[in-house]
Amino acid sequence: MNVEIFYMDDQEDLVAGLGEELRRQVYPGLAVKLQRLSSNQREVIAMGQRYVKLLQASIRPEKGFDLNLAAFEHFGYRFYIYVYYAFAYYAAKKIERLSGLLPAVAVRNRMMLVPSGLGRELEWAWNDQLSSPLIALEMGGAAEVDFRKREAVEQSLAQIGRRMRADLLQEMRAYASYRSLAAIDLATLAQDLDVDMGFAQHLLKTGAADWTFYRQLTCELDQRKIPLGRWTRVSLSIRNDSDVPLSGLIIKVAGPVEIRPTRLQADVPPRSTRKVPVALKPNESGEFPLEVVLALPDDRVFTDWLPIQHLWLECD
Repeated sequence: MNVEIFYMDDQEDLVAGLGEELRRQVYPGLAVKLQRLSSNQREVIAMGQRYVKLLQASIRPEKGFDLNLAAFEHFGYRFYIYVYYAFAYYAAKKIERLSGLLPAVAVRNRMMLVPSGLGRELEWAWNDQLSSPLIALEMGGAAEVDFRKREAVEQSLAQIGRRMRADLLQEMRAYASYRSLAAIDLATLAQDLDVDMGFAQHLLKTGAADWTFYRQLTCELDQRKIPLGRWTRVSLSIRNDSDVPLSGLIIKVAGPVEIRPTRLQADVPPRSTRKVPVALKPNESGEFPLEVVLALPDDRVFTDWLPIQHLWLECD
């Protein structure tokens, strides 16, 4: 996952520290790519094309705007943008003032921060009855900010951090929703979602810590002693001391035993206990713990970071 910061030479003071602030808000290992407008024709066109692609994706589709790029030479190469409007045949507007387009910040292939006034600039004819043509940041679009006002920029970057974490957690939940617990592998998840594995691990760990109700769940077996190598029916009690209703709670049990049924789930209302019948067949003698993890279906991706409960068995 990378950050791209687009800017001109005379805007270095405006973008100074933005990468560090985003690392603080999102993830310390965030890769930051500085896209400075150069005088090289090929680099200017490549940067302009990238900028236009990201900006186009941040415009509300119903506006019917189509952005195109053109480059020209003026003490070095520069680019400008043509905005074509679907509502009128051959209606177009040229935006040449680069200070109205830059600086800009994109995160994970999404334009997320642009100069204030850009939405107004993109309109064919602005009036106060119009709303910005840009998709709102919380809906997957971009926020407008005055880059000269550092406090406002930092507030916007904090909002971006919250938005990115929330979006990625939702993507991870969706990713895990159609996979079995055994099939969820962190390296594969990070690769499939195109995020750094360290960030995925960081996000899962901090996300799991936010669900404090998991620490209000307890479980116990009605028997501690069971015979070796034989199936024994026991009752697993799950106590929910939180105010959260738990529907389809997944019960993951690990240890030197076979267990039936292999997939365990239960509905546990707030402030109540549910007993789940299971059959256990120990494969080892002695005294050892079973490791039990409880997770809601949408949180199965957090399994490795949720609280583990140990239930001791004695077998001979």
